[in-house]
Amino acid sequence: MNKEFIYINTIRTVFFLILQIFLFNILPIGIFYIMVYPAAILLFPNATRKVLIVIIAFSCGFILDWFSNGNGLHTASLTFLGYSRSYILEYIRPISGWTKIDVPNIYQQGFKWVATYTTIAIIIHHSVYFFLESFSAINVLFTLKKMVLSSIMSIAIILLINLLFLKNNKL
Repeated sequence: MNKEFIYINTIRTVFFLILQIFLFNILPIGIFYIMVYPAAILLFPNATRKVLIVIIAFSCGFILDWFSNGNGLHTASLTFLGYSRSYILEYIRPISGWTKIDVPNIYQQGFKWVATYTTIAIIIHHSVYFFLESFSAINVLFTLKKMVLSSIMSIAIILLINLLFLKNNKL
C-alpha cells in the first residue's frame, strides 16, 4: 500500500460516513432509509485484502452506530458486506480479469457492471440490516417493503455519486 492509496480511500470513506451521518440519517423520507455508506466498502481497489476490508467495514459500522444509535445494526450489516465483497467480486469478475489496482467504478468497468455489483451488494447489506432490525417473521412483508424501497433509493444515489464524483483513476 502506498500513501496515495491510503489517502484517497481514507478521504472517500470519511466522505461517505459524513454524508450518511449528517444528511441521510436526518432526512425525513418516510418508510425507506437511504444508506450510502456501503459505497465506501464497495469502492476499495479489488486487490485490497479481505481482512483489511472487514476491519474497515467493522470500524465504519461502529462509527455509524455510535452516531445514530444503531444498536449494532450498521456494524453487523456492513461487516457482513465487507466479508461478502470478495465473493461478489469473484462472482461477477470480468472475463478479462482484474488488475491489482482496479477500482470498481463506472469509468473502469462500465455502468452495467457497476450497477450489477452495487445492486447485489446493497441487497445483501440491506437484507442483513432490515431483517436484524425487525428480528421477527411477523412483519416480514413490511420488512421486505422497507428493504426493497431502501435498496432502490440507495442504489440510485450510490450510482449517481459514482457517476458524478469519482474520476477516472486507478485509485
